Amino acid sequence: MKTSALAPVALAVLVAAGGCGDSDRALSRHDFVRKANAICGEANERVRALGPEPPILTDEQADWIEQLTKIDRTATERLDALQPPDAGKHPIASMLSAFEGGLGKGDEIARASRAGDDAAFRSSVDAALDSLAQAQASAAAYGLSECARLGRVVR
Repeated sequence: MKTSALAPVALAVLVAAGGCGDSDRALSRHDFVRKANAICGEANERVRALGPEPPILTDEQADWIEQLTKIDRTATERLDALQPPDAGKHPIASMLSAFEGGLGKGDEIARASRAGDDAAFRSSVDAALDSLAQAQASAAAYGLSECARLGRVVR
């Protein structure tokens, strides 16, 4: 859809015009939560469609992790394009940063899985899980129940 491709441009214009009285562009908390949960719900459905995680330390698992990471990163990019209410800007930015910290380990995890490197795999997974747990807790605290499920692995 062309409008979603224009969203980052529109956001940049709004940020650049920040002092021009467009503060009414921020969503209410209710609307932000509704839209964010819809975005995350779509991502969760796509991840569920991948099926359960394949056996660890295999090419199949590496491919699965790359797909999951791509789906969840796309969701967080879409969340970042939403304008939370002023009171929610800091908690949402912190949540997105924590999601990026966890999802940013996806490539590392996939590489270790593909290489059969158990130590690197477990170390990267542990680091990802620490960041994701923080992000998921922040999402839940803000009422983003669907977003609190991003990064979860079904076994």
